[in-house]
Amino acid sequence: MIVPSIDVRGARVVARGAVVDMTPSQLAGSYAAQGAEELHLVDLDGAERGDHANLGLLAAIARSCGIPARLAGGISSIDLALEAMGAGFAGVLFSSAVFGDDELLRSIASLGERVIVEIEARAGWLAPRGGDQQLADTARGRGALAAARAALAADIRDLYVIDLSTEGGLAGPALQLLEEVRSALGPRGRHIRIHTGGGIRELEHIRELARWGCASAVVGRALAEGRFTIEEAKRAAS
Repeated sequence: MIVPSIDVRGARVVARGAVVDMTPSQLAGSYAAQGAEELHLVDLDGAERGDHANLGLLAAIARSCGIPARLAGGISSIDLALEAMGAGFAGVLFSSAVFGDDELLRSIASLGERVIVEIEARAGWLAPRGGDQQLADTARGRGALAAARAALAADIRDLYVIDLSTEGGLAGPALQLLEEVRSALGPRGRHIRIHTGGGIRELEHIRELARWGCASAVVGRALAEGRFTIEEAKRAAS
């Protein structure tokens, strides 16, 4: 599945390398009209400052856009996740900060398919962007592959794997990291759906991820810059 990403800071769209002259709501409506089947809504204020002031705005988009929308952005609290889902989100992405507490991981797993846990990696180690500070500090001492195995042990069903060293540069998807995670999970991890994002620049990158077997590819900058359309990406993934 091709999932457009909308990053929001201070109630405005943020798109690295592109000028987006639309409100978050207008952009969400545009992506839905273009055939998006799901949206990835990122609260950058929540990730960067722990201030989820955009939650009301993004929840209103989730309720009105006509397609499922997931919330991301420094989420490490089950209470916040439940609040978001109660406000209209189809699901949430938990920050890799949650790998700082294995018991919390098990509690997150009990929420079922509405949650995805992020493995935000840099040079092989977790690098949480946001979330509870103490949890994030603990998680930073954990390798990305050890985190994948911890997710398997906790019965997490969906992982969002991203390489932060290449995420913003349109340098291509993190196929090596994805393969390392798959290998770390082993045969017992075949039931885990792996999602990814970051680095996607061209349709061939979509094809590569489809061949690899990703459950979904989150695309932000390439769509905002008009490098390809949602329809073109969907055809490339088929």
